[in-house]
Amino acid sequence: MSIKTVGKLSITKPIEVHNTEPRYGFAPVTVHGAVNRDTNARLLKKYLKNGWNWNLFVSIAVAEFPPESGHGLLLLDGDHRRHMFIETFPDRAEIPALIYQVADLEEYHDLFTKLNLYNRKNATKEEVFVHDVKALLPAALNTTRDLTGCGVCVHGSSDPGGIVGLLDGPRVKIGGFKRTVKHGLDNAIAATSLMKLTWTEDEELKVELMEALAILYKLYTPLRSQRSQIADDFRTWFMNTLSIYTQRDVAMDYKNSGGAVVNRHALCIARGILKDFRKITMPGGTTSKYKQAKLRLSLLDNLIDG
Repeated sequence: MSIKTVGKLSITKPIEVHNTEPRYGFAPVTVHGAVNRDTNARLLKKYLKNGWNWNLFVSIAVAEFPPESGHGLLLLDGDHRRHMFIETFPDRAEIPALIYQVADLEEYHDLFTKLNLYNRKNATKEEVFVHDVKALLPAALNTTRDLTGCGVCVHGSSDPGGIVGLLDGPRVKIGGFKRTVKHGLDNAIAATSLMKLTWTEDEELKVELMEALAILYKLYTPLRSQRSQIADDFRTWFMNTLSIYTQRDVAMDYKNSGGAVVNRHALCIARGILKDFRKITMPGGTTSKYKQAKLRLSLLDNLIDG
């Protein structure tokens, strides 16, 4: 939860309040829904692997109907938590619950949808990652060092402490950044450096494009060698040719020209970039024929199509 609201909140009249304030209480552990969702035993086993932790428990949500309806209490949210509670505390007959008042089944089902879908905003992976860093989880701390080394950051919130990595660096999505680093930190650093030089004003770097560049640096030594004319030509061509387009358009166009294979997007972008670069004869630099000899497409083709 941010201390300050991001954006302008324009409310000019009193906010209407509907229905009855829910109350905390207890519900029978046997409470069920009007239409029960599947309960996944594999998830229950996973969640209980390290035991029960009260600090992670959030009360289940139940709906309470008028006595004359005959429905009593029906579960709104928390069936997996209910089963975990039963497994952990087999002798307890009641479970902590947040109890909502509803008039009928129509209102119950409408409330179920709003609680479980429309009115719920789950934490983003970036928000969760920032909390992992604050919890001093070793993997998150290692990733933070990688972020700083690449000169980028993860933005979890605008509040103090809500950004990790290089605070004034461009933002990245954490999932794609981790995939990029798997191709080698040096290659990730080279990829982010080239992108920052190409799109100097952008506040965020597109991670699919970043991973594609890291793949190219990993597979093709001539592209990353400090004493390679091909490497100089690649940097010059990339910055001069692609800076006039948005990162999004570059990634999309090269993904399509590289084959747009499902679950191979970064590899396809890399293939699209390489196909274009191999066609170029640089003035005073390397020829197209020389590039095609040194930068074989088969390395990428085998990873994508093999």
